[in-house]
Amino acid sequence: MDALRFESFLRSFTEESTRRGVLRGLVFTALGASWGHAFGARAKKRKRKLRFNAFGCVNVGGKCRGKDSVCCSGICKGKKPKKGRKDRSRCVAHDEGGCQAGPTSAGCGGTNVLCTTSTGQAGGCLTTTGNAGYCAASIDCPSCTKDADCQARCGPQAACVLCPSAVACDANSDPIEGPSTRCVGPSSGACIPPP
Repeated sequence: MDALRFESFLRSFTEESTRRGVLRGLVFTALGASWGHAFGARAKKRKRKLRFNAFGCVNVGGKCRGKDSVCCSGICKGKKPKKGRKDRSRCVAHDEGGCQAGPTSAGCGGTNVLCTTSTGQAGGCLTTTGNAGYCAASIDCPSCTKDADCQARCGPQAACVLCPSAVACDANSDPIEGPSTRCVGPSSGACIPPP
């Protein structure tokens, strides 16, 4: 008889603990879901950092939050996103003339890839610091990081391009050795050295 009572006691304890366990599980699941939602909402509100390249600007195709100044090209296409909305604005290229990122001119240690500039002149393909193709007809030697750095010398359509090897500034100067950047323009004579 005692064995039967003990067995029924164990069954009732097990059934109660199962009910209690299920109830606890439901409560914790509900609390976990509400906490997860609260913390998830906070995580969504955090802005992700912009991805700057080695030149301190955003490559073509990168998010720019509606700010031209963060783009290597100086052109951000799209409006600044509203609070809580996804950033759809992107840095865009200009004066490509059919050029793709990658080529460099013979003067910069590459092979000439011919193109037609936005001004209708014959030019050569180069790659900008923002990793975009650019069709250039003139080159200038100051070092740069963004297209905006070149606009005073080479006009509003100027670009800052990669130049992996030596290039001469003009007929009277020695080449600048080593990897660097150069300013270029879409028309011959566009780059005017400072007085």
